[in-house]
Amino acid sequence: MGVEPDGTLQTEYLTSLQQVCTQGFVINNDTLPSLDLETPVTFDNQYYANLRSGEGLLKSDQLLYSNGTETTRELVEFYMKGQQEFFEQFKESMVKMGNIKPLTGTSGEIRRNCKSINSQSTA
Repeated sequence: MGVEPDGTLQTEYLTSLQQVCTQGFVINNDTLPSLDLETPVTFDNQYYANLRSGEGLLKSDQLLYSNGTETTRELVEFYMKGQQEFFEQFKESMVKMGNIKPLTGTSGEIRRNCKSINSQSTA
């Protein structure tokens, strides 16, 4: 049983992704589809226009527009229409993420499975 494609994707876009990917939607180690087919090597807000047209590579992002709330759809529209606003928000978000202090030593752990805390050994 393979991974099912996102039902909200535009059919032509899905077909192009299937040509890049192997059967079962498993990506070859040396194959990486572009996040944005329109401007694949440019950092811009085109990705949001792709979401609007049903061409979002990441299912979670596509669903923010296709099946999201009014708020998430408005954010997609806002960033799609305002590249400068997108750049400003992106810059602020990167600074915030850069200030996150990861837990280290006995204050944290690297999970073996991201969905659950590692079991504590009593050995």
